[in-house]
Amino acid sequence: MNISEEHHIAEFMLPDMDSTFQVFAAHLRTVTHNWSYPSHTHPLFEVNLLLAGRQEMTVNGQRFVQEPGDIMILRPEDVHESRAAGSGRMTYYCLHFNVDDRVMREMLCQGRQFYFGESSPLVRTIRPSLDKLIALTSGKETEKLANKMRALSAVFELFAGLGESLAEQERADNPGSRMTRIAAEIAAGLERCVEAPEDERLADREDSADASRETVAAVTENLGYSASSCNRMFHRVYGMSPRQYLSALKLKKAKLLLMEPALSVEEISIRLGYKDIAHFSRQFKRWTGEPPGKFRARFHI
Repeated sequence: MNISEEHHIAEFMLPDMDSTFQVFAAHLRTVTHNWSYPSHTHPLFEVNLLLAGRQEMTVNGQRFVQEPGDIMILRPEDVHESRAAGSGRMTYYCLHFNVDDRVMREMLCQGRQFYFGESSPLVRTIRPSLDKLIALTSGKETEKLANKMRALSAVFELFAGLGESLAEQERADNPGSRMTRIAAEIAAGLERCVEAPEDERLADREDSADASRETVAAVTENLGYSASSCNRMFHRVYGMSPRQYLSALKLKKAKLLLMEPALSVEEISIRLGYKDIAHFSRQFKRWTGEPPGKFRARFHI
């Protein structure tokens, strides 16, 4: 027995974490009694908290009336519209976000409930983190680094609360396991493709849409369901198509590799399964609007 083993009593470790999220257009807004917002969709999750007045929101044809303290949670592509429903002013806080953590997306998309009353367990759990975000939104110097870090902390608290509450709800509702299992197998297969493209037919070509279709087809071909059924189940569980999920995975890995100073852009393009640097550069610019070298330069690498 060596010295390290002799003195090693116990060890506890956090799991490795590799997840990204985005927050868009978080805003605190007060409107007049005749305000309305037309029917629309977007590829984001939305949390809408009513603070004062009364709001009527229609989601996928269902009508809901929010009172102060009530929260609506919307999934990507939900068709929704809203209007002030009281006689006076209305104030609400709205947060749009995206998250690529597979378990988190699954819980958010599996739930079919949109409306959560002020006294519901979910609202009681996440309201403190929303109040922190509201205070930061309505305060001065929102661009200060310290306030940005406080906002990030509050967002992670919000995600933790959502995850905890939705997991409890999922256990209570006992959703269909078949759909969840098939979608999880597809997601895991796509993740393996991105981690080891040379083994999973991820070679790049000019028509990247065809390459993505082939990759998804290779992952789903032995699951015992048609391609359309697999796509439908995956979208129901994760709120996006398998091809969109594959693109998100490749973009995340590309960004992480570009932040490694020891790797050249050419080496990164090879790791991601592209035949040459030009193909990778074009695809990265389509994803982000800027070439990989410019993205890398912003991080002083």
